[in-house]
Amino acid sequence: MKEIIKLIVKYHFTIVFIVLEILSFSLIVMHNSYQRTVFSNATASVFGAISSTTSHIKNYFSLEKENEKLVAENTDLRNQLEKQKLLQGKVFSDSLSANIQPQYVFRNAEIVHSSFNKTKNYITINAGRDAGITEEMAVVGNEGVVGIVEKVTKHYAKVLPLINVDLRVSAKIQKNGYYGSLQWDGKDYRYSYLNDIPFHVDAVPGDTIVTSGFSSIFPEGELIGFVESVDRKTANFLTIKVKLAVDFKKVFQVYVIANTHKQELQELEAEAL
Repeated sequence: MKEIIKLIVKYHFTIVFIVLEILSFSLIVMHNSYQRTVFSNATASVFGAISSTTSHIKNYFSLEKENEKLVAENTDLRNQLEKQKLLQGKVFSDSLSANIQPQYVFRNAEIVHSSFNKTKNYITINAGRDAGITEEMAVVGNEGVVGIVEKVTKHYAKVLPLINVDLRVSAKIQKNGYYGSLQWDGKDYRYSYLNDIPFHVDAVPGDTIVTSGFSSIFPEGELIGFVESVDRKTANFLTIKVKLAVDFKKVFQVYVIANTHKQELQELEAEAL
């Protein structure tokens, strides 16, 4: 209390001056309509700017929650879409329809670590065994295919992305169905290469490349990218440069796809061998 009194005594002239200035300004505004109007407009403008800034700050900090909500809704929509595909053209009672399980089930996850400037890049996601994630599950983003789950722990999973030289994915040209093997050459993270496409196949820049569905991992038709160029120098097969749909520098939300028929397919194929 003594310090406050000392401070007031020390700066009493300044304090009196400020008080008189405020009082004078108040009297001018109160007794002059023009000054009152100007002050009112200025005050409204200042408070409006403050309110707008505050609102933007609140919106910014709520983006994470909103994004999580949107991802959850997208996951649910994808699962509903898979169920509708199964029911399409078939007639079931309401009770049977409710119990039908689609072949592919989507789960959402976030990327917690990734690399894109190595030849053997990898991605870590924050969903593991406890979330129902297992090895050899497909991973996609909103833009397209991301990669395949390689290793799983209790809470995390390691993903081999398309930009890993060890990963090969069965892919096809959407317009004609010709399929081959997509593999990255270890150079530019934006491009990969579709191989084993016969020389006579019609492939031109802009054609869409999607997953073939010829595996127990990826559903058919998941977007991979678009034809950038076609090399016809070899005699038997084309070398197709593909611009990947996913920008691996910016992807942070993914969906892990579980094939509920995977074990059945693998058992059947094992018997055939």
